[in-house]
Amino acid sequence: MSCQNYPVDYKLAIIIPAYKSIFFKKALDSIANQTCLDFTLYIGNDNSPENLYSIVKEYESSLEIKYKHFDENFGGVNLVSHWERCIDLVQNEEWIWLFSDDDTMEERCVEKFYEYIKVNKTVNLLHFDINIINENGILLSKSENFPKNMPVETFFAKRVRAEIDSAVVEYIIRKEDFKRAGNFKNYDLAWSSDDATWIRLARENGIVTIPNTKVNWRQSGSNISSMSNDKKIAIRKLKSNIEHLSWVKNYFLKFSIKEKSTEFDKFKWAISVVSANPVFTFKEKMICTIEVIRKLKYFKIIPLTVVYSIYMQIKMEVKRRQV
Repeated sequence: MSCQNYPVDYKLAIIIPAYKSIFFKKALDSIANQTCLDFTLYIGNDNSPENLYSIVKEYESSLEIKYKHFDENFGGVNLVSHWERCIDLVQNEEWIWLFSDDDTMEERCVEKFYEYIKVNKTVNLLHFDINIINENGILLSKSENFPKNMPVETFFAKRVRAEIDSAVVEYIIRKEDFKRAGNFKNYDLAWSSDDATWIRLARENGIVTIPNTKVNWRQSGSNISSMSNDKKIAIRKLKSNIEHLSWVKNYFLKFSIKEKSTEFDKFKWAISVVSANPVFTFKEKMICTIEVIRKLKYFKIIPLTVVYSIYMQIKMEVKRRQV
């Protein structure tokens, strides 16, 4: 179905950096079921060992698809690089929506996007609220909705306080502004790369949420966000968290943005990938705690961090005994 009443110069590119097939058809079904099909779907196969094209070809008659099989796997080494080579496939579209091979979108997302930009022509970063679903598509929780417009300092504070969820698939960005901002901030595992990028893009106009439709983010255990029990992955996430907090501090100082979060808020967020993780011993958690304090110079809150670490360990032990 075409959005016939919307300007043709607002062309949307939906981009899937693809690797896994397990939920790929679910993602494509949700895209094919959009009430408005005025977009190009770009799919970049990250040299997957699975036959992704056998799934893609089922949709070639109903969707405008540009499919590229890359000969070298980037995602296993540098996920941001794979995201960006997929974005580089985009041709003349003005807006880009980096989606995924396992999440889904409600059927009116594209329609609501076009409705919004028809009357709001100065925005450059748009957002959908999300539901969190499991591997069977069953609703696990409804994430806290964003306000109509969220300043970056509020976004950052709410993220480190775990008051909101945020995933890259929630956002549609104006390509020209994205390129001007230097593309994605490159952290290991792309962990917090999207958050940093939204802060850069929304510094002046905030994050604007499109109402009355949502994206479904899948917590399946097969994506990086769900991998909590892999010790090596957790340590890499911790290092990216530290790098992100350091970058935000310098960025906010550069543009005179007043922080709304405390050092303790930020410490708890940084260490969260380790503190509630059963694969780490208490000694290992304390080593990670010292690393966060040292790298970020959070020396004033050392007593708080020690008490918090002990509290989290006791909490985990009580939970373990109750199982």
